Amino acid sequence: MAALTGLSTLILSAGTTLPANAGCVPAWKFETPPVAGADVQDVHALSAKDVRFAANLSLEAGGGVSQLAWDGAKVTAAVPQIPVAPKHPAFMTTTGSYGSPSSGWAVTWPSGGLADVAASVMARWDGGRWTLTPTAVSPRPESARPALQDVLSLAPDSAWAVGYLDETGALIEHWDGTEWKVVDNPAATTPNTQLLKIHGSSATDLWAVGFQYPPGGGPHVAYAQHYDGSKWSEVTMPSIGVPDATASTVVVKGPNDVWVGGIRGTWADFDDYQGVVMHWDGRKWTVDTGPGDVVRGGYMNDLHIAGPNDVWAVAGKYLVHRTGTTWSRVVPEGAQPGGVSYIYRAVDGTGTGDVWAVGLYMTTEPSNIPGMPFAYDHPALAHLTCGRR
Repeated sequence: MAALTGLSTLILSAGTTLPANAGCVPAWKFETPPVAGADVQDVHALSAKDVRFAANLSLEAGGGVSQLAWDGAKVTAAVPQIPVAPKHPAFMTTTGSYGSPSSGWAVTWPSGGLADVAASVMARWDGGRWTLTPTAVSPRPESARPALQDVLSLAPDSAWAVGYLDETGALIEHWDGTEWKVVDNPAATTPNTQLLKIHGSSATDLWAVGFQYPPGGGPHVAYAQHYDGSKWSEVTMPSIGVPDATASTVVVKGPNDVWVGGIRGTWADFDDYQGVVMHWDGRKWTVDTGPGDVVRGGYMNDLHIAGPNDVWAVAGKYLVHRTGTTWSRVVPEGAQPGGVSYIYRAVDGTGTGDVWAVGLYMTTEPSNIPGMPFAYDHPALAHLTCGRR
């Protein structure tokens, strides 16, 4: 196992350019969506002129979710929107996936939490419209509620979702074009195992990652499974530090090119989590601890692999970038006045000169209660681009 050690404290701000790529000198620009009071959760770049966003709306903005789309020139509200969930008029989205421009899924949650539901609901994009589709009923409905964390859309008749069943085991479900069904996996009945993300390069090369708290006690460890087209198998993960570790995001470029983002640190000390990136080349793991040397706190929430030496990540609330072996924190918004703070949620793109980093920024105003200002959410859509295409 090799370790990359290069790091940097360089801060790139709005208008900062990166090295040219085939005549392209990209710079950061913020796009204005047609919604206010939104927290953008997810971004999927299907092409340079087809980018999909999912946002949760604040109560002041009416609550619920908003789907947005970039057409290469502007961001507009997608038509149609995800319908309101029956009995849960206030609901939210976390992540989604598109197998093609006409087929995809979005994970939705009741805003009040899972309550006592024995099955969850996801939104399906098919035939030019969204429909709410029940997922599989819990295999142990009397004692274990399903909590789906991520979804991967491969085709209209094939999608995968991962999560967990309370504290009783890992959960994997498959969509066959008609319904969601629970699929057996090695940790289905292993307590304290949670799968957080899923990705794949084909129907026979899928990875799901998360964490496991060993039944006999001890620290949380990074955990992963692989699907070869017939069954799910556990993957031996590298040691990434003590006392605790988690694999929280994954990008599969091919069978011999798998990227896993995670964290290490003390489980209870959320603000001191240190990000790591692990790479599988088909023979061995390489562990890069650089993200945790640049910023600390929170999960490694997302990865975008623009190239072997061009890696983007959302670590906690920060956007970080690796060029070669050197990591830097990137600040698309530049210096901000007091009372304004940015939180990044996700990153994606179509290449070195076309990257999106999304989330929200918060502003505050004085209130009548000293020390308790009003806080307002605003959508943040940062675009690293060479200009209009």
